[in-house]
Amino acid sequence: MFFRFAQDRHRNYSENAGWSSLVARQAHNLKAAGSNPAPATKSLAAQTPLRKIQPAHQAFENGGFETGDFTGWTVNGGDVNGTAFGTSLHSGNFQAVFGPDLDIGSLTQSVATTPGASYTIGFFLANTTPLASFSVSWGGSTIFSLTNQSAFGYTEYTFTETASTASTELTFQFFDATNAWLLDDVSVNPAGVGVPDGGSTVSLLGCALLGLAALRRKLSC
Repeated sequence: MFFRFAQDRHRNYSENAGWSSLVARQAHNLKAAGSNPAPATKSLAAQTPLRKIQPAHQAFENGGFETGDFTGWTVNGGDVNGTAFGTSLHSGNFQAVFGPDLDIGSLTQSVATTPGASYTIGFFLANTTPLASFSVSWGGSTIFSLTNQSAFGYTEYTFTETASTASTELTFQFFDATNAWLLDDVSVNPAGVGVPDGGSTVSLLGCALLGLAALRRKLSC
């Protein structure tokens, strides 16, 4: 029996001779298995999925009028068109058009807000004729106005305002007796909330892919 035990130890030593570690021997056995490999394990990408980056909070509905109408708004006068009065829309396929009209046109939307929180209000505005007036109010208070304004192309305006209630009205008013005001790409977002830049996202993804490639090379040795 002692002789058989010695033979078994000699055989085990001979089979494992030349391998510096158990990991190296197991990797060799996986390659030698050929058509009958060990069950596959999940890849690193499957075990650790990349976190989905959420877009910035968008509290406004139909700010670009891309529904082709005033869905989400309360409107007095005005229309939604493509190119109007010789002015192309700022983006997309539609823009809001107010005028010509002897009455004051208006456009209002109630926004869900947090009392005490600040919000960034943005929009693009164009005017096609002189002697026209425009104003925008937040929560009933005027935050910007133009009177007897000369014609100008699409210009971006942004303002940061604080909400005092759980619902805040954003209202635009227009007066143009001869031509029209044009409005596009209205937005209301919590101040300071943004989307991570594309460069950072690409860099993180690139590092993850490089790490996965290095792991695969190590396992294939």
